[in-house]
Amino acid sequence: VVSANKSPLAHCNNESKETYWSLQQLAAKNNVMYKHESAVMDGVPIFSLWQYTLPHAKLTSLRGCLNSTTTMILTRMEGNLDESISNGQSFQEALDAAKQMGIVEEDDSLDVDGYDAAVKLRALLVVLTSSVESSQSCNGNTIYIPTMDEIPRDSIRYVNREDICHAYANGRKKYRLVASAKLTQNDQAEGNR
Repeated sequence: VVSANKSPLAHCNNESKETYWSLQQLAAKNNVMYKHESAVMDGVPIFSLWQYTLPHAKLTSLRGCLNSTTTMILTRMEGNLDESISNGQSFQEALDAAKQMGIVEEDDSLDVDGYDAAVKLRALLVVLTSSVESSQSCNGNTIYIPTMDEIPRDSIRYVNREDICHAYANGRKKYRLVASAKLTQNDQAEGNR
């Protein structure tokens, strides 16, 4: 069974168990495999890389731009920051261009308000910090993984071209929606978006 759906990796089922591990157990019981490589970071084989080439590694933190739609919107808003003439788009123009490309969720707030990045962050935490033996329930994990409600989210909706130009002029910094989590000494994942 192959799925590109990120939701089963990030959410709990009605029995307060990680849906991902329930699906893995169901697949094993039926002598099939549940594969989900393109559910997060579509072109990057993060799950198989972790499982097959880094089996003894311990995850201590995650940090990345997990939503390409917001990166594309912000990049279009930037334009060419090294030119003195403003050639970047407004937020709405960049969002409309992304919609034309077909890369925006039907409800664009899922992308621009950080929900999609938070879902992907939690999916990575569930799969990369857990094992079927040690983490069956959403609240009984060996490593505590925050719920979706506990992961703070930021929006790019109110970032404007002036904000982008000011950040670039003061240190060549660029706006990006970065999802991050780190394990604390108590083996708790603290998620940020």
